[in-house]
Amino acid sequence: MSQAHGTELTIPVSIEGTPTTMVIDTGSVLTGVDPQSADTFHLIRQRIIQDRMFTSAGQPFTEMATKHSFDIGQMHAENVKILVWPTRMWGGDANIAGTVGADLLRNYDVDIDIDNNEFKLFSQDHCPGKVVYWHPAAVSVIPIHVVNSGHIIVPVVLDGQNMDALLDTGAFGTILSLETAEGTFGLHPGTPEMTPSGNFHGAAAYRHTFKSLELEGISIANPTVFIWDDQMKYGMQQKPELGSRIAPMNEENGKKDLTLGMRELRHLHIYIAYKEQKMYVSALAPAPAPVAPATTAPVPAAPSPAK
Repeated sequence: MSQAHGTELTIPVSIEGTPTTMVIDTGSVLTGVDPQSADTFHLIRQRIIQDRMFTSAGQPFTEMATKHSFDIGQMHAENVKILVWPTRMWGGDANIAGTVGADLLRNYDVDIDIDNNEFKLFSQDHCPGKVVYWHPAAVSVIPIHVVNSGHIIVPVVLDGQNMDALLDTGAFGTILSLETAEGTFGLHPGTPEMTPSGNFHGAAAYRHTFKSLELEGISIANPTVFIWDDQMKYGMQQKPELGSRIAPMNEENGKKDLTLGMRELRHLHIYIAYKEQKMYVSALAPAPAPVAPATTAPVPAAPSPAK
């Protein structure tokens, strides 16, 4: 596993026998492939009904493709149906073929070990709770709700306010709806607390640094959260480019006020037990402080280059 661009979780896969890379995206309902990658791997495409699935820009998916051979590590699958994106993904990065979504992930226990740069899939056939193999100093057991789409809903506390968050490993950062920012935290566009952060699909975006974000005893200090006007109220769930990849209409339980992304999740070791509907989380050890020099004597200046 690696972190492309420092944020996305990417893993090596094989499509039609050819090695490539895909992003692990718990926020995507279905596994998807870049249209150029679909051509590169000569995937067979089929038309699908429009207006059922949308990208974050509101573009409808119109095609699916069949992977005759698909491998993640030692896991092999044949004739896998995946969505074909209507436009280039990840800024046209040719090194990323697509995303591995909840339709595949929810069949396993998912282990994301950023400390050791590893991603593991485990069988769900085990005794409840017998999953913490990495011997952390402390572990939090967090109840989750896996909705029909496969999205994972996690209880969090943001600056003392309880709320449900969508766990989204495909999101660059944590995202708060503008409605909640205004109604719950009193944050309004045009005030110093709301720093402008561009425009996403016609909606102005902002960012604000909160005091703390807590997950069952694990506290992340000073999280910077992106805030924008959630487009779901216009008829479909949408998210900005820094958010999840695929949005269905009529998501179960409606919109979520907070999307928990990699900017905060990268501080954690996460084990998702979909079948148990629990998440086991431990905080990563902080990086060691730099070692002070053995002497305080001034360091001589480097000689000037010869002329």
